[in-house]
Amino acid sequence: MLDLIRKKQKTTVVKVVFWVIIATFIGTIFLVWGKGRDQQRDITVAAQVNGTDISFEQFRTTYSNMYNLYHNLYGQNFTPELEKQLQLTRQSINLLIDQALLLEEAERMHVSISDDELVKAIAEVPAFQVDGVFNKEQYISVLSYQRMTPELFEQMQKQQMLVNLTQAQIRSEAVVTDEDVADEYRRLNENVNLSYVAFKTGAFTDAVDVTDDALTAYYEANQEAFRVAQQVNLSLVTLSPADYLDQVVLEEGDIQRYYDRHLATYAIPEQMAAAHILIPVAQDADDAQREKQRVLAEQVLEKAQTGDFAKLAKQYSADTATAQKGGDLGLFQRGVMDPAFEAAAFALQKDALSPIVETRFGYHIIKGGEHIEAGFTPLADVRDEVEKALRLDEARKLAYEKAMDAYNLNRKESNFSAAAESLGATPVETGLFSQMQAIPTVGVSSELTERAFGAAAGELLAPVNTTRGVVLATVTENIASHIPELSAVKAEVTEAYKRQQAVVLAEEAAQKALEKIQQGAKLKSIADNGRKVQETGLFNRALGEFVPTLGNVPGLAEAAFNLTIKEPVASQLYSAGENFYIVRLKQLQPADPNGLTEEESQRLQQTVLSRKQDELLRSKLDGLKQTAEVIIAPAILRSMEEGNES
Repeated sequence: MLDLIRKKQKTTVVKVVFWVIIATFIGTIFLVWGKGRDQQRDITVAAQVNGTDISFEQFRTTYSNMYNLYHNLYGQNFTPELEKQLQLTRQSINLLIDQALLLEEAERMHVSISDDELVKAIAEVPAFQVDGVFNKEQYISVLSYQRMTPELFEQMQKQQMLVNLTQAQIRSEAVVTDEDVADEYRRLNENVNLSYVAFKTGAFTDAVDVTDDALTAYYEANQEAFRVAQQVNLSLVTLSPADYLDQVVLEEGDIQRYYDRHLATYAIPEQMAAAHILIPVAQDADDAQREKQRVLAEQVLEKAQTGDFAKLAKQYSADTATAQKGGDLGLFQRGVMDPAFEAAAFALQKDALSPIVETRFGYHIIKGGEHIEAGFTPLADVRDEVEKALRLDEARKLAYEKAMDAYNLNRKESNFSAAAESLGATPVETGLFSQMQAIPTVGVSSELTERAFGAAAGELLAPVNTTRGVVLATVTENIASHIPELSAVKAEVTEAYKRQQAVVLAEEAAQKALEKIQQGAKLKSIADNGRKVQETGLFNRALGEFVPTLGNVPGLAEAAFNLTIKEPVASQLYSAGENFYIVRLKQLQPADPNGLTEEESQRLQQTVLSRKQDELLRSKLDGLKQTAEVIIAPAILRSMEEGNES
């Protein structure tokens, strides 16, 4: 497929690693989807979308990437509790399902990527270039380093381009009307204050009558909710590469060779700094509207040629993220900005102004900044860093060799104690963990997890490289997934039953109270049994579903702005966190969109357009899921349910 550009390029080979591609161009997860049962696939699948398999390996890779992302983001604050709150299992499987559905939708929409478009996209990846030009040997070298063929990479890249183009076409159907802008103004500026009485489930727990018969019936109807996932317990030792640093011996030329093999680590991508002023144009704008904005852009450009660019950006630019910074975009690489914008920006000298540049966002005036040429940091400047990385790499190899020697000597008898003793290491127990959890004391390691859950108790596992060192382990327990006897989980079942019944009692009491209020009774008349009338204070729609003093209550924030002085009582109960609320309008502060300035209107239009595009894409995906046959593996479903309970 890429033979044409492969034949036209230079032959210099520069060894680069694959993360450069991901960091500078791809930016999303690539998946190869195997359809049908005639193609090779994993023995088990994490999910199936209209007959398309998503393997557990794909799921584990996605989960691991997401886990590492949040771990790096939160650092020491990334606790197991936060991990559960983030519902990484749900996020990961939904991401994979969305990708599969979008690929199918691309086919239905007749979205296609031509060979020329694919060729152009790959040729523009900086990691495949030498001196800014695509290089065949560089391309092959990068992919072979990751044991990937050009054909596979091109297939993956084409699929991702199809997904991106399909998303763009779906989003392009969003339309913003004047009434939408007015509604957005009201959403941001209209304020209400609510009075409410809360019926909390916890207040009804003691009123639940628990009998053995009721508990048995409840458990029989909800056994799957108490299923125990397969769990293993490992006894392991971890060999830290740091402990072997003093055994590393480097020979002449080792540092240079290591630097050459990892040259991309020290790559300096071409970068450009720029500032811009955006004069927006709606995608559905007619010729007159476009011409009006074009004239405004020309006027601003004329002012910028002799005036203060930063001041003009603050005054005119619709890019709210940069306007207050004088339009400053900072440094950016090729492949990040809109192609037309990028071409104009990279052609500018420092402090020079571009002519008017048109993109899908509108008209831009660009001011050039610093230009950093692509290249590599010289070895002399990073010698200490390279040597440190090389020593650590060699130390890791030594640690793995030591662990492998111990494993080979004791694998026949599966004698973990002898293996650990030969390494001079003290074993630690992980405690029981499931397949969907990070391994205690180790973290996320799909390789170690796969081996552990496929091994019998007492089996010695081959060494595995992890982010914390080389792990040698044995399975001390392997407990199959099972539904426990009621007696084993009676306390847990009792608690769940009481919570369920307390919700029923709380809702019944709240519904009876609401009927009284709708018949004319005052809120304070139902404020008994520890309940009292409370207020939210003034708030507006900009808070989304969040309601002051209550938190996120689905549907309440939207309903609050539909209440009137004549009909101040919400017609239904609202619930959140197993609590029920009776709500009444206390105060309304209206907002008048007639006072909108042209500049404010344009900014609101962009805000609404972006939100509508996101909603359109989400709605499309939700619709596809409703008509799709999506089957998720029971183990993943249980993990998702556990995440909800947390």
